Amino acid sequence: MKTKQKLKTIQANGYRNLEMASPFELDNLNILIGANGAGKSNLLEMIEFLPDALSKGLAETFKKRRGFASVINLDRELPSDMQLVWKLSASPHQGIDLKYHLIIEGDNHGRFSVNQEILEEAKPRSHHEITSYKHLDFTYGEGAAMPSNGLQHVLENLKNAQKLALGSLSSPQVYPVLEFLREQALSWRFYNANDMNIHAIKHESKEIDALQQTLAPDGCNLGMVLYNLIQSEEGYFGENLDRILRSLYNGHRLLRFPLVDSMHFELRWQFDNPRKPLKLDQVSDGTIRMLCWIAVLAHPNPPALVCIDEPELGIHPAWLPILATLITEAAEHTQVIISTHSSILLDEFTHQADKVVVCTQNEAGYATFERLDAETLEDWLEHYRLGKMFRSGHPELGGWPT
Repeated sequence: MKTKQKLKTIQANGYRNLEMASPFELDNLNILIGANGAGKSNLLEMIEFLPDALSKGLAETFKKRRGFASVINLDRELPSDMQLVWKLSASPHQGIDLKYHLIIEGDNHGRFSVNQEILEEAKPRSHHEITSYKHLDFTYGEGAAMPSNGLQHVLENLKNAQKLALGSLSSPQVYPVLEFLREQALSWRFYNANDMNIHAIKHESKEIDALQQTLAPDGCNLGMVLYNLIQSEEGYFGENLDRILRSLYNGHRLLRFPLVDSMHFELRWQFDNPRKPLKLDQVSDGTIRMLCWIAVLAHPNPPALVCIDEPELGIHPAWLPILATLITEAAEHTQVIISTHSSILLDEFTHQADKVVVCTQNEAGYATFERLDAETLEDWLEHYRLGKMFRSGHPELGGWPT
């Protein structure tokens, strides 16, 4: 995917504990902090809802989340609905921001339908137009879509109120704007440190597959991805990888990928000491986790959006500044959202305080998201680092048990 567009804002109402009165604006780098249950993971899950729905369908997307009744805000009586909005920065087709609005209603028996689905340009095309320009306008599986000629909407009937028009109208030539949004959303990558399958990474044989250049959600293809990225035409990844590994281990020499047979290889890590190279099943779990984040954050051709939930899990505290550098450098090339409980990791973003988003719950138990104001905290930041303020329970940061 050549063009990467930023996810500018998100808004959710009725999705778990998300009841957002207004859209929340995202930056290139977003560090989410807050207490357990505040809503950090719910926010990431809501963003992931769109690519899940496009790749798996709505039924599987709700099944992954234990059904519609588990996803809908618990304070709502069923039947009820949820409203989800994703706004992306300017489309290369029109040069105007795109907003995708989805309303899904359902009951406590698991039945659901798409009440409304709208894809529109977030601003009028000219001063003469009063209403926004819609590329999709569907209700219960029926509606209109705008083809590439832009002259007249085409009436479409999906014949299924549980399908998305965005996923069903799949002709790039006829509906290029729909294809653009699909391509963007499907490129987003989501990782949760708790889901990394360390055993599979260490022990399962690696079958040669040149197409695997992106780390799987459970990290199981780590060796294959590292091999392919090192061998790719963008050869600086190998040099960058060596630089990072030397910062982790003074004795690092190189990674090798000897063939086991015609279809499989294994990763071996050569150090100054011991001289005999180590296989993946001989290195620590924390090292495996760090290799996963290197494969994601130092990728030479990253996706449009990378989200990682609690990347600090299992990582030695001395390595967290290196992890923070990887996160910061990745955000120079793509959009990054990180959720963390680590005050040590947070320390490393003291000079980027406006990249930190504090997640709390209001009196009604709904999630709130507030970006730190570096100017407001200027006096504090002259004397303290963010992690120290977080551990001390500073009211602007919250999230630390008192």
